[in-house]
Amino acid sequence: MYNVENLKKKYDKYGTIMFDLERSFFSDDDFKDLEELCAKLPYEYVSTGDAGEDNSVEVGRLMTDIKNPKVVNESIANLALKILNKEEHLKFYKKLLNKDELYLRRVQVNKMHKDAFVGYHLDIDSNPDYLAAVVVQFGRDFKGGDYIVYEDKKDDVGLCYAPFYQSMIVSNCNYPHEVTKIEKGTRISLVYFLCEHKDKNLRNKTT
Repeated sequence: MYNVENLKKKYDKYGTIMFDLERSFFSDDDFKDLEELCAKLPYEYVSTGDAGEDNSVEVGRLMTDIKNPKVVNESIANLALKILNKEEHLKFYKKLLNKDELYLRRVQVNKMHKDAFVGYHLDIDSNPDYLAAVVVQFGRDFKGGDYIVYEDKKDDVGLCYAPFYQSMIVSNCNYPHEVTKIEKGTRISLVYFLCEHKDKNLRNKTT
């Protein structure tokens, strides 16, 4: 059951939580509107992720974060970001992460068919200031595609999260993770990253 305090305790202990969005801060209308908007995005095949990991995934972009956060596919993205930046959404993340200010930076949809995967990586390699990744699941009937989180390195025993339709995962960006191969069906996830600032991507700063 959705309970902010319990989720925060789990997040503080394990660095990752997964829960059902039904009857949560994320209304059914918000979820359905986002699902419909994301279905309209153009997709491109990506074999190398933003952190340099091997991937096999189709990506639809709402906001990129190469040098700075930049809204793309604006007619769709602006409507989606209006939902994601609702006060009740940000309030949940601020409480979970114990932060006064949070901003969405990179926002995209990952579409994964049979044999697709996301390789082992650290999100902070995309931006050292990323705090948490949020994964909202639109995929219904798929097998595989588990979200595996490691405490330190890949030869550790990872924690396995099997996402389901209308679930949310929030994962600490300092924890390495991967998404296992899809065995059947299609896994469709809205993914976005939380940060305390919206300035230049620190990975691209010169010293």
